[in-house]
Amino acid sequence: MGDQSQDKLYATTLQTIGAVANLPIVRVDREAFLRRNFAGDAHLDVILRDGPTAVYTAESLRRKADSIIKNSTAKTSAASFAAGLPSNPVVMVAAGGADVVQYFGFSINLAQQIAYLFGEDELFNAGGELSDAAQIRVIAYLGVMLGAAGAAGLVVQTSKQAGAVMGKKVAAQALTKTTWYPLVKKVGALVGQKITKKTVEKTITKAVPVLGGVVSGGLTYVTFRPMGSRLADVLMKNLAGEFDDQLELNSVFASSLTAEVVEPDGVVVVSE
Repeated sequence: MGDQSQDKLYATTLQTIGAVANLPIVRVDREAFLRRNFAGDAHLDVILRDGPTAVYTAESLRRKADSIIKNSTAKTSAASFAAGLPSNPVVMVAAGGADVVQYFGFSINLAQQIAYLFGEDELFNAGGELSDAAQIRVIAYLGVMLGAAGAAGLVVQTSKQAGAVMGKKVAAQALTKTTWYPLVKKVGALVGQKITKKTVEKTITKAVPVLGGVVSGGLTYVTFRPMGSRLADVLMKNLAGEFDDQLELNSVFASSLTAEVVEPDGVVVVSE
């Protein structure tokens, strides 16, 4: 992937995230989510304060994630079907773009639910906005959900355990000047490729009225559930410490390479 192509695809990802962040369907209130999913739990106070991971095992939370993913997939597919109904050729491309924004809106919505289930902090700030550090988390989540190489490592590095350090790094200097930027840009560009492909798929389904809606909803159902499962698997493995045995490159050798994973302290790690 050339530098110009990577820049363009990365810009596509940022533009999509920016558009999606303004949709009312996107933001998930962490406390409301936990209260709803752990209503009646004897340990609710601890869950609200420290997260479900303080009470339950990674394996049991992974099983609970399946029901959340299934429910979200059904809602997303229904919404995608409705968005697939417009068939006027004049508005076909625009409708396809809107459907894609909606699709990724639901993706980020689901990503938050899974992340909160596995103990991650609130994504949006009190003003309903995404900080630079939060945007990195979104790129990491989408990267894993879409199967982008290196995204699993980025999720590990932006998890709650490393998030405080990352947030301070990003807040103290421009993102482009941080050690995180090469990996963030790489994963972001790969997400941009997926967004572009998804736009084409969604646009094609606008050509036939009802059939287009069926195809659009079907594509969403087939792809959305595995996306959620991939993110849940990575967060479960991270919680279980399965990424702790990654090999570390010599810092001199690593400086000559395009990093797969760059930790907050500058150590380059080879991810899966």
